Amino acid sequence: MNQNTQRKRQKREWYHRNKEAVLEQQKSSEKKKKSQKEWYKNNKEKCITRAKQWNEDNPSARKLIMERHKTKNNPKGVWSDGS
Repeated sequence: MNQNTQRKRQKREWYHRNKEAVLEQQKSSEKKKKSQKEWYKNNKEKCITRAKQWNEDNPSARKLIMERHKTKNNPKGVWSDGS
């Protein structure tokens, strides 16, 4: 086994041993948050346009999503009549 292949195997094994810590670190990475914020700022209009178009094309799915959101965020519970 050459040195390059051995190094790749070692890195893969290390990643699998420390998978949860690596994922948690990536999740809370300031660099990632900064780049995502920058990307959204640059693509805001395109994202909003695409979302509006999806809402127009999928009214039944949109209605289902809104119903789920209402029941999930209802402080009185699912079975209340709203009064």
